[in-house]
This record gives sequence, structure tokens and C-alpha cells, in this order.
Amino acid sequence: TIFTLADARLLHYYFNETDTESFTQEQQRAVSGFGSFGSIANLAAGAARLDPVYRFDTPVEEQGGEIAISALETNRYHPSIPDGIRATVYDHTVNVYGRVDDSLIAARPLDNVGVQYGLQAFNEGLINAQQFIALNRDIGGFDRDMNHIPQRHVADAQASKMAIESGRVLFGGGGLANTPIIDYRSYTDNRENGDIHMIVHQFSTRERLLNANGHADNHVMTVGGLWGFEEDRPDLGNLFTQMDSWLMAMLDDTSTPNAVVKMRNAKPDTLVDNCWDNSGVSRENIAQEQTFSGESRCNQLYRAYPTARQVAGGQLSNDVIKCQLKVLDREDYLSALSDSQWMELQQVFILGVCDWDKGDASGASYQGTWASFGPSTVNRL
Repeated sequence: TIFTLADARLLHYYFNETDTESFTQEQQRAVSGFGSFGSIANLAAGAARLDPVYRFDTPVEEQGGEIAISALETNRYHPSIPDGIRATVYDHTVNVYGRVDDSLIAARPLDNVGVQYGLQAFNEGLINAQQFIALNRDIGGFDRDMNHIPQRHVADAQASKMAIESGRVLFGGGGLANTPIIDYRSYTDNRENGDIHMIVHQFSTRERLLNANGHADNHVMTVGGLWGFEEDRPDLGNLFTQMDSWLMAMLDDTSTPNAVVKMRNAKPDTLVDNCWDNSGVSRENIAQEQTFSGESRCNQLYRAYPTARQVAGGQLSNDVIKCQLKVLDREDYLSALSDSQWMELQQVFILGVCDWDKGDASGASYQGTWASFGPSTVNRL
């Protein structure tokens, strides 16, 4: 989610500050990947959790540096108070990520070097070559205080390594491999003013489970239910009942020590992927495998949309912090590029573009549960 929020804020800045005229709203939406144009601004505001600076002239929903304890407000970080409290998702995990040099600033696993924003939109002819080149030339990045800068932001290598090794970037193996998961969602992808809780995230989770284990038998997805515990909104209560049955059956199973086999044996037969069709007089429960794309009834009712990183060629798993780079290949571009435009694009990506298939540049892998980050030396990463 963090990558998606940061990319949304970059795109929002670009379309509202850097280039306010070249892209239509539909082209902006296509570059972002989101189902709703409003999600660009909505998720850009959500990036406040990355921003340590409290600004008095900023709307509450976009405010950075939020501190819930009023007595500490005068101690919050500001460029004029460099030793103040930095209330960001990185700084509250500083024991994992470490600090930048000798400062009080947490290291940051955030990177967009080599990311080709809008690649899919360009290849599908939704934006032209000059728009694609200018976007990637001028998209820029964020400094430590989330101020926009011309350069792209570069992840701190140790922070990226620790994020992956410790499971801060959710890993589908380890303890999650045999943990029963029911991922239930309301559908907000097409909400006019946007929403962060897009269903792509449940497909990213499933992809990580598949990549780690070769299966996702412990993962059930359901969309569009009446999520409550009351008679007229019973679906969440029903899911809790089924989860309880699943867990208790696993606990009672003494036939095998294999946790994955126990998980499979204990799973209720009625607990399967499904979506709800609420369009008729009587709503319909459609038991159907949930897929990110396709022409099933659930796909038609609840279309999933990609993130900006997927539009840039990234994988559905969305678990690469810093990509490995490759030399540009003209055959990767399906829309026309003149010779001069090709030369210009090569200059924009002079270091290369993301080769998403190679995984994270850190080469790190998950190192297990219950890790120590010090001072204990037991299981220390």
C-alpha cells in the first residue's frame, strides 16, 4: 500500500503542478491504473502517513505529522525543530529500519528509480509518446520530508533489506503459509471520490501466497457482502462462524503434524471464493474463484483495477521495493516512438528501467518469525 500511496502523491503533484494541461482526466486515471479518477487525490492524501511535517494550512485528511497526544504536539518535528517527533510509518519502525547516518531520521525503503510510469497506458495507445516521455522525465520524487524534488527517490539499502527480511513487506510463506485467511471486501474501486481499499490488494496477497507456497488453499476471498452481525446484514457474522469452525477443526486434528494438511482438512466445504450480486430483489451468492482479470460474473460485477506500479510493468504481487534495472529494449514499447523520441527516452532512463521479473535489488529474503532487532541476540536480523 505504501508504494501505491507514494506513487499517487507523485502523480497528483505532476498532474496538478508540473503539467496541468497535457493529460485528460481519463488519461490521468489510466496512468494511475485506478478505477476512479478521484482515487489519485484520495490516495495522495493518504500518503500523509509518510510525511513528518505538520502544516497548519493543510486539510486534516492530508495532514502529515499527526500526533494524537496533545501534550506532545509542541514536540513534533518541523524543519525548524529537527530533533522533534517524526510521526511517519518509517519513524515508528526505526528499530527495524535504522537511522540515516547520525541523524534522528528513520531510513526509508521507498524507491522509484527506473519505474516507467504510464507504460501500459502508452502501449495501449491511451497516451502518446511525448506524454509518456515528459511524465517520466519530470515525475521526480520525494525528499525525507516528503517535499517534491526533481530527482527520483532512492531507497536506503539496509532499510529495504530489513523490510523484506522481517516481513514488513508481507511475505506469503512463513507463518502465513498455513494460517486461515478470509479476505472480505466491500467494493469501492469505482467510488467517485476514490478509496484506498481497492480489491487489487487481496489479489496481491493471494499472489504472494502462490509465489511462496505454490498454492493459496488457506486464502478465501469474498466481495460485496452485507458485512455485519445483524439479521439484515448477516454476512460478517457468518464468516466469523466459519472461521471459528476452521480454526477449531485444525486445533482438534491429531491425525497429522503437518500444519498445511491440517489447514486443508479443516477448511469448511462451504467456505469458498464468492461474490454477491445485490442487483436483484433477492441477492445472489455466486460461488466462483476470484481472479484479478477475466470475464466471470464476479469479474463483471466487481472489476479489479491495477496500481500505478502495475501500469508501469510491475507484478500483481507488488512486493518489490527497489527494482533491478535493465537496458531499454525498443521492442517493449508497442506504440510508435520516433528515433528522436527513442533517444530522449534513453536519456530519461539513463541508468535503465525496471526489470520486475528479477525481484528486489536487495536480494533479501524473509528470515522467519519472532525476529529480534536488538538488543537481544536471539533471532536477531
